Amino acid sequence: MRIPAAREGIVAEIAALVPEAAALAVAWNTTAAAAGADPWCDPALVAAREALMRFLDHHAAACDVPAARALADLVVLLSCGGDDTAAAARIALPLWLEAETLPGLVLHLPALAEAQTALGLGRLTDRDEEEVDVDGRDAEATLLEAWTDALEAAYSSLNAAASSIVAAAAVLSRGGSAEFLTCTLLVRALMLFGERLTQPIADQAGERERWRRRKAEAALAKAVAEHRKSSQALRASPRVSPAPAQAISIPVGQVLVVAEVRETGTDRGRSVTKGYEAIIGKPVPLAPVPDLRELRAALRFEFPYATDLIDRLLVNLNNGSHVGLNPTVILGRPGVGKSRLISRIAHHLGVGLWRVDATHDSGAAIGGLDRRWSSTEPAHPVMAIARYGVANPLMLVDEIEKASTRRDYGRLWDSLLPMLEPETARAYPDPAFQASVDISHVSWLFTANDIAPLPGPLLDRLRVIEMPAPTATDLEALLLPVLAGIAASQGLDPRFLATLDNEEIAAVRRAWPGGSIRRLTRLVETVVAAREAFGPRH
Repeated sequence: MRIPAAREGIVAEIAALVPEAAALAVAWNTTAAAAGADPWCDPALVAAREALMRFLDHHAAACDVPAARALADLVVLLSCGGDDTAAAARIALPLWLEAETLPGLVLHLPALAEAQTALGLGRLTDRDEEEVDVDGRDAEATLLEAWTDALEAAYSSLNAAASSIVAAAAVLSRGGSAEFLTCTLLVRALMLFGERLTQPIADQAGERERWRRRKAEAALAKAVAEHRKSSQALRASPRVSPAPAQAISIPVGQVLVVAEVRETGTDRGRSVTKGYEAIIGKPVPLAPVPDLRELRAALRFEFPYATDLIDRLLVNLNNGSHVGLNPTVILGRPGVGKSRLISRIAHHLGVGLWRVDATHDSGAAIGGLDRRWSSTEPAHPVMAIARYGVANPLMLVDEIEKASTRRDYGRLWDSLLPMLEPETARAYPDPAFQASVDISHVSWLFTANDIAPLPGPLLDRLRVIEMPAPTATDLEALLLPVLAGIAASQGLDPRFLATLDNEEIAAVRRAWPGGSIRRLTRLVETVVAAREAFGPRH
């Protein structure tokens, strides 16, 4: 019953978003409901499905309505068979892009757990007040930990399911098959096939986890035995990890980011240093400045309309031996390529890019979460340094002006201030490590559509550079980098995508007067897809 109900829901959404396609949507739903024993191969359903998809795809490109394309993808999922290679190829990339957004959910789990804890404790007020006074603190800690564990378990299951579905779509798109896929609806086949594909990985991961636990239990038993033999003074002293800073030799071109971290017995049985052993008490290299002529040439090829902006951004690198950019806000209209430009700068500099979406960031989490919480984590720059292995990664805070202004869990804007100031960044007090860390070599770039909402203290620490929007005269220069980006997103060599002919360029020019690079990319994707669908077969 879920599939018919889902189709009804899609028909309603199509009627609301694209009223012109309502009749086609009703015809598709009616035909799907009346299909025979082998429904996904029924000629009538195929015809109704293709007519609806073509209309939605055309509307998405012509009217710049990405949601119409997403609805067409849902039509594919609910009316194509599991052995339909073309259908799987169509939805593989959108599914992958959606799955890529899941890691960002982790940032919201602490705030959500705390909110749920507050709601749960609110119910205690109906009880006897003395019970709340006696047990309130324990109840809060227990409930918070329970909510955090439940949310983390739910996220883990969701992430595993998404990985299975993406893997299935990728394999099916390349002709992979299984006997049970015949006459199976694509949306059902993806999960079944994905679970089968990823089962060996899950089994191996489970075996590795069991092995890790056995090793951990053995190490714990050994530590307990040694602990009992030690003196009372030694047992009472905190464990220090690693050696003190003064005993560490720091080579030129490297930075001691974290000198030492003391772990007490109050960390809920967890190690706050796990995963950060490579940067604690050990010098971390600074990424050197690459060949600036090659860097500028590569960026100007991809962003021919923003050459002045590129030169202003990279001016800091002219006299330096290691990568370091001044904190900067790139201001511009939506879709002009601000985030992509920063991503490509990080790629060419080889420093790694840590992205924070200000519209979804949970308050002050960017500055780290206190050790007392079960969801404790270091400041995001420290996490970026550990992930990329350099002391000067590039931090991107997207849409900084849209950060929440509520102060319940701290504000993103306020948390940034000490990390942007060189003096305080050299000895930033990390709340998870409970130690000073050196994040003064981290580069900070921000994007914004408007800087009016930003507070004065934050703007005082940032330079603002406006990114121009491309115009129609930039079309020919943009086509090659746009095609290269499309090829990269599909895992293809750019040489496999032929350049657009005069007729195709004219069609794109009529639909794109300039402005959004996202819209131009979607138009070129539509042209490429149409060429592949209706071009000559060999």
